[in-house]
Amino acid sequence: MEPLISNLNIIFYIIALAVTTIIYQKKKQHFDAGSLILFSYLLYAITSLILYNTPFFTPTFNSIEFFPFVYLYLMILLFVSPILSYDQNKIHEIQKPSSIFLNIVCIIFIVASLIQIPSIIADFQHSIIKLMTVSSGGQDLYTEAMDNSLSTGDGSISNLASIISNSFGNFGVLLFFFYLTLESRNKFIVIGLSFSIIIGLFTNISLGQRGPVVEILFSMLITYFALNKFLEPKINKIIKRIGIFLLIVSSVPLIALTNSRFGENLRGSSLDGSLSSIYYYVGQENLFFNNYGLDNGGIRYGDRVFPLFKSMLGYENIPNNFWERREKYPDLMINDEVFIGFVGDFTLDFGPIIAPIIFIIFTLFVFVKTRIRNETILFHQLILLHFVMCICMLGGMKLYPFSDVGGNLQLIVYFLAYNAFRIDYFNLQRKI
Repeated sequence: MEPLISNLNIIFYIIALAVTTIIYQKKKQHFDAGSLILFSYLLYAITSLILYNTPFFTPTFNSIEFFPFVYLYLMILLFVSPILSYDQNKIHEIQKPSSIFLNIVCIIFIVASLIQIPSIIADFQHSIIKLMTVSSGGQDLYTEAMDNSLSTGDGSISNLASIISNSFGNFGVLLFFFYLTLESRNKFIVIGLSFSIIIGLFTNISLGQRGPVVEILFSMLITYFALNKFLEPKINKIIKRIGIFLLIVSSVPLIALTNSRFGENLRGSSLDGSLSSIYYYVGQENLFFNNYGLDNGGIRYGDRVFPLFKSMLGYENIPNNFWERREKYPDLMINDEVFIGFVGDFTLDFGPIIAPIIFIIFTLFVFVKTRIRNETILFHQLILLHFVMCICMLGGMKLYPFSDVGGNLQLIVYFLAYNAFRIDYFNLQRKI
């Protein structure tokens, strides 16, 4: 009886997301950023149903309850609401910031990325050779990355260019697509931004890390669907072709990494190991949230979501990385060794009562600051909306994407960019 009730609760969650997606699509009549986010969440929910009924993984999860899915659905709907209200049909123009200021910001990102090319080429050659010639190459690369992560967040600066380019991260993707919407474009900056994003992809491939590669691809996907209306038809076609090519090129090492780490059949599973790992990665966040999102035996007090800011405020005993965080909270039933989605990250850090208060305050702030006037969205408003899009898109399957020191640095870049381009807008208004 218990498995039946659990399955019915998962099906209820799937139906809720399906109905929401259908209503949204009927209203919009076209596929946009909101559509992509809702469809992805529906896909994750369907995969959760498959995963829960896969014999090998069934012992991993407890029985599935009704209320946690109601809580999760409402939290997702709350946070994604500014994106669903972002109606491209009512926005005919994006405000153009100062060309000089925009170019300077782009050049900083480009220079920081290009400086790393020699080391990236060497690392990538090493990784490809290991992937193609050693059956355990992917696992070896992953082990090396985990060993290096022990020193992550310890305060040492070994590669400033890497820190700067990684801090741009998703904002760098927005810069690239926004720059393509401009009528007057500097071809060298377009090429530089293109290479900067590609460098980010190949850097993570060379480290044997699939997650960051998928995040970059997701970031590019959500940004394209948010801005494709403002792109010239010719540019749109070129982006689609390059995007498909880039997806294929990225998929080859990703598949190789997956097969290397999970290629053999899992014990007790009739599925291929690689396929089982995909089901597990894509479907686990809903099930783990249902089991532990509202009661995890304690909270992490913001140590995953805002560790850098806690350190800046003078708090002590802040974990520098996930190894130290897991060591600090050994009594939690789950930590960041599994996926629980961005909603789960906040409930695990702040509890199920404080988390929705944070979401409500932030969502109200976004609604107020992104109010559209004269059918024109200001660039700093777009920056804020893009930040929300990345949380929803990148954090729907995995975890909150702006966590830990690296993610907090990205958050700082978004904050600085939002305020800098906001000031730039008011300066331009004064000159009119």
